[in-house]
Amino acid sequence: MRKEFYLVRHAESMENIGIESSVFDPGLSPKGLWQKNKCAEFLKKYCNSRTILLSSPFLRCVITSEAIAHTLGVKIRLEPALHEYFSAALFNIKKVKLPTLKKISAGHPAVTGAYSDDKWWPDSNEDRSALEMRLAMFRNRLLGSEFTSDRIICVGHWASVEALAKSLVPSMDVFTVDNVSVTRIDFDGRKCHLVFNNEVSFLNDRQV
Repeated sequence: MRKEFYLVRHAESMENIGIESSVFDPGLSPKGLWQKNKCAEFLKKYCNSRTILLSSPFLRCVITSEAIAHTLGVKIRLEPALHEYFSAALFNIKKVKLPTLKKISAGHPAVTGAYSDDKWWPDSNEDRSALEMRLAMFRNRLLGSEFTSDRIICVGHWASVEALAKSLVPSMDVFTVDNVSVTRIDFDGRKCHLVFNNEVSFLNDRQV
């Protein structure tokens, strides 16, 4: 089955601008709230109401996904495989306490699906190989029969977007993953092909 994958990094978060750096799950900055709507408008050129929208459970990704869901008329499915890179530099794993998927779903009407109160984040910090393995396993799910739509949007973080993109197209170079950037990768039934990478030109018409 031919598929189009749209890999999206969340819009600018409060942590990205140096605010709420002690918060494990910050929301979006004022600029990020604007960015998510522009990204949603851009994706509407390619996607429709039959598109599957998958989001990391982190708040900055869910809020970004809500704009996309509203614009396309779809629901959000929480996907832990897209979560933030749990490196020792970012997280003290012993102190991390994030909402369960069930609680996140209850607080965001655009999220669909049945979720549990089980812990979904790792029990220990990841190294680079563990991150790459996580996203390689997710890539296999994307290319398999679990997701039946021919268009799938994945909203994640710098590390998860980069690792997933390289897993789909090993030869591609990823120099940066900008906030709210879109990378499109098409699967022709046998092989994945990069269509565009780190697309943010839709932000250029911002009025200041």
